[in-house]
Amino acid sequence: MSKLNQYQIFVTVVESGSIAQAALKLNYSAPAVSKQLSKLEQSLQVQLFHRSHKKLDITEAGKRFYPKCKNILLSISQAEDALLAEHDAVCGTIAITLSKALCRSIIFDLLASFTVKYPQVQFDIRFSDQRKDLHDENLDFAFRLGKLADHSHMVAIPLIQTQLLACATPRYLEQHGTPKSFTNLASGKLILMSPLNSSEALRTFFLKEKIHPEHISAHRSDDIEGVYQSVRAGLGIGMLLDISVQQEIENGTLITVLSERNLPRKHLYLLQKKSQWQTQKQLAFKAHVKSCFAAT
Repeated sequence: MSKLNQYQIFVTVVESGSIAQAALKLNYSAPAVSKQLSKLEQSLQVQLFHRSHKKLDITEAGKRFYPKCKNILLSISQAEDALLAEHDAVCGTIAITLSKALCRSIIFDLLASFTVKYPQVQFDIRFSDQRKDLHDENLDFAFRLGKLADHSHMVAIPLIQTQLLACATPRYLEQHGTPKSFTNLASGKLILMSPLNSSEALRTFFLKEKIHPEHISAHRSDDIEGVYQSVRAGLGIGMLLDISVQQEIENGTLITVLSERNLPRKHLYLLQKKSQWQTQKQLAFKAHVKSCFAAT
């Protein structure tokens, strides 16, 4: 039995006035309580009680030790209460990671609406297209697109299915015409991610459609934001996620082309660590994300 348990037994015996009463309160046997008191006295090399068959009297040393021992137990109890209160409160920092492809998605709208509900929450937002380990990177959640690698140590919550759209500005299409296929762009150009940064899904699509990007007249960018800005500026036709250009499509800033070509679809997932314990802020955020995407 730990020293703290012995302290608790000592305090309970003092406050109840007898070993028998203390045993009842602590759900121990009287001999077990007596044994632990003896062990505590041995470790302290101090007699805490005068024992007789009829009476149990606390010694002067025991009287001096009692308030200090009581304060130790109280401090531990207060620390535990503070930890539980922190666990139950929706406050503090939530660390998330997401792909650059999602930087213009509704994810930021749901982050904003979450902080309206829970103003004591701060977000630590990290952009990465690498498969970050949530444990190693001290992350709470990850938003991920497409096929997932082995995630036996994580929970993957499917949110929605997304799709790549071929987009261009109305002015660009007026100048260059609406293309009939990816290989028949007339005077137009594609805007592509550089080979090292393009997604596996898009490479597979081009292979299936017998499209050779290296033989196509195209602008290239190593960042999806570069593709978006190039499309907005009228440099050409780019492939962008539907959830990242939804507003532009709705207000006519961008127009979709070649929609019949069945561009790749990707699932969007929310990843979290597998854990027996989750804080209230983590539970609240997960519920909020699921609710927001259920409404889309």
